[in-house]
Amino acid sequence: MNIIELFEELKIDKNNILLFSPEDIIKVEKQINVEKKINLEINAQTSENLIIALKDYKEELLFVLSNRVLFNFFTHNNLDKNHFSDCNLTISEEKMKQFISLFLADDLVFFFSLNLSKSTFKRLKKLDALLGLKKYFPEEVIYKISPLVYSKLDFAVSQLAVLNTNEFSNIIYIKHKTFYKLLSHFATIELDKKMGNLLPLVVKHYKNNTDIYFFTSVIKAMSFYNAYNENMSKTLAKNRDILSELDADIENEKTHRGISVIIAAVFILMLFLTGKCSLNYFV
Repeated sequence: MNIIELFEELKIDKNNILLFSPEDIIKVEKQINVEKKINLEINAQTSENLIIALKDYKEELLFVLSNRVLFNFFTHNNLDKNHFSDCNLTISEEKMKQFISLFLADDLVFFFSLNLSKSTFKRLKKLDALLGLKKYFPEEVIYKISPLVYSKLDFAVSQLAVLNTNEFSNIIYIKHKTFYKLLSHFATIELDKKMGNLLPLVVKHYKNNTDIYFFTSVIKAMSFYNAYNENMSKTLAKNRDILSELDADIENEKTHRGISVIIAAVFILMLFLTGKCSLNYFV
């Protein structure tokens, strides 16, 4: 149990946090001691941390409690926006990083890893929203979660490299646009290279009719990756547009006019294999 869960368990009115006096904090401490006898999940460290937060990090605690994304993430809830009010707090990014580092870093990394391992559309969307607040995350947290995201892409590449069936349930997440939005939060030259490894494999399976519908979805979803190299973003968008036009033709004519599209993938692969960044390597 973390301090956000504990605060919720105690049913304290968050609207009064900024007005808490030393006497109010003592009352909370006594309430915790009573609850600890009933709820064995409340440990001494979490209890002590909440008291410290109430003394020294009132604004930061209130910010997390009032932010729908952060509150739901740390409490495993899915409360809608009607449960939250804008607290209009001006939060120091550095102090928020300190707050998370002291009280929530381990849970943030663990819950992030847990959600990423499931890789459903909803969980990926949840993580994308969370990373919209990563300016408040300490460096050690970013350092730990970025390899987790990279590994999902590496795994997809490794599976597609040996895939010879229509069974890809273990990489179903690559058809979700939320996966590529998630990747975009960590866009670097290195991640662009990994995407450059994924694209020709996806194109190959698309052209081989491995599963035309699945890989069409993958190619379209990939356009949501906001690459470090702008030309890659343009190429991914162009591939999406080509397939969208082809889908329109199929819908109108009820026939497939060909699958030889997206030659740009080869150029991306060449680009990263040679380590060059010339615009001439993109279509």
